[in-house]
Amino acid sequence: MTVHIFTTGPDDMVFEEQYNVAGRRIFPWNEAVAEPFWGGAWVDVAPGDTSAAHSHDENEMFFITEGSGIMRIGEEKRRVSAGDTVFITPFKDHDLTNDGTTRLRFVTIWWGSAEAVAAERSYWAAQFGIEDGGTTPVGGPAGSGAGSPVAVDTEGVIGR
Repeated sequence: MTVHIFTTGPDDMVFEEQYNVAGRRIFPWNEAVAEPFWGGAWVDVAPGDTSAAHSHDENEMFFITEGSGIMRIGEEKRRVSAGDTVFITPFKDHDLTNDGTTRLRFVTIWWGSAEAVAAERSYWAAQFGIEDGGTTPVGGPAGSGAGSPVAVDTEGVIGR
């Protein structure tokens, strides 16, 4: 077995204007693993800055590793700091404000987008040599492969 270590140094972080943060995406990680059906990144929010408010069709988790700030999910705001884990459900507008004097760093993972679910279904169908006929999504044509309707909790959860 080979041990793979992913190290992120200060020079590895790249400013992502779309999100108003500096980050380094973990995948693709060519030496270790093909890009999975989920994503991850190390992210820094600079002192006094707020990540760009956004929402998406994926579940997302933040693991706060350094600093502190204010996490907003929908209308709810909560203080977060190193050691906190934040869960954000799909389609919930969210942002993170660093109201401290040092960087606020977290690891984020996201999963479950319609595109990723369809790609994963197709991958496993090919692995097992079966046809992936997909399912009928609400309002979608049969066999579209877009997935089944799922009950979604629309509230994000912030935990300690």
